[in-house]
Amino acid sequence: MNSSSSSSKSFRFKKAKLGIFESANANLVLADFKKGCRIMGLTRGNFSLIDLIHAILKKTGRAEVVCVTWSAGIKDVHNAKWLVDSSLIKTFTLITDHSYKTRQAKYAASIEEIFGVENIRTSEIHAKFALIKNNDFSVCIRTSMNLNSNKTCESFEIDEDSDIYNFYHDFVDFVNNNQKEGFVSSSATVNKTLDLFFKSKTKAIAGWSEL
Repeated sequence: MNSSSSSSKSFRFKKAKLGIFESANANLVLADFKKGCRIMGLTRGNFSLIDLIHAILKKTGRAEVVCVTWSAGIKDVHNAKWLVDSSLIKTFTLITDHSYKTRQAKYAASIEEIFGVENIRTSEIHAKFALIKNNDFSVCIRTSMNLNSNKTCESFEIDEDSDIYNFYHDFVDFVNNNQKEGFVSSSATVNKTLDLFFKSKTKAIAGWSEL
């Protein structure tokens, strides 16, 4: 950042609660969860992203959930459906990479049947994040985890922050409104939508956003 942009405003960074978790109990992560919190950590892979989402929902109550992931395991998809059936999830939206249908054709068909094509989109995506929203909370999880178990070191960052939530949800809204429903395997098709997003949203920024 050059001197002119760095002097344009002062910056405040929220201090994070930090943790390393070997336990399979994702609820331990949420011990300090509250409005305005930031929680960051490393796991040994003994709980999955859907476990973390479930733990947060037990704090927030019923909410809308969006999951953006490169891949999804069918067990975790069924766990997400259980959360819908148990009324913890009000709505569930899934965005995966376009290659998912080619890699996991049977899973893709099952997921469309479970959630409906209207709640599924594809993109050229390697980012992994989840969004949880109701009248009281706006939560963003940024993570290395896909929507499946993986017994390896994984990272996560949780923010209860409406600005951060809205920043990521803007991408979700664009994909929902501009990409065909269901699993689309064509790279050319999803890249066209992704290019439109970046061409319409990219702009010069004078300085870092204050969080």
